[in-house]
Amino acid sequence: MDSPADTSGQQMVLAYRDQPGFDATAEANRKRITETLDALAAGDGEALWRIFDPDVTFHEASCLPYGGAHRGLEATKAAYAQLCDCYSAMHAVMEAVLASRDIVILYQTITFTAKATGRPGTLPVCELFRFREGKVVEWRANYFDACLVAKALTP
Repeated sequence: MDSPADTSGQQMVLAYRDQPGFDATAEANRKRITETLDALAAGDGEALWRIFDPDVTFHEASCLPYGGAHRGLEATKAAYAQLCDCYSAMHAVMEAVLASRDIVILYQTITFTAKATGRPGTLPVCELFRFREGKVVEWRANYFDACLVAKALTP
């Protein structure tokens, strides 16, 4: 592995240099996400849950009502249901699905209306899916502006 680089007092390790970024595993993981999105668009509401490992951890921004680390498939489903219950409308435009090693990133733009306040918002969100043996073990929503979402949800 590369030795740590020193840039203005910051240290970083360039671990990605030791492994190819795009290989058969990355492509299989990317395909799993795109097939899941296709199934969801076709009306298969359970497609999402089939890609998760029973021990998945779902992370949401801590400033949101459904925020935190939700461990296990049942906790993930409950947190996702709580998330959905916060909005009276949500529209997602899936723009890109990118894969490297065991990580798949779904880049999207989400437009929403908060149920409690009626406030609308639009922002980009990157969802990270980390795979192990063909199943998602980590799911992270990374908001461009989690504070915008929190403000919209706060009466």
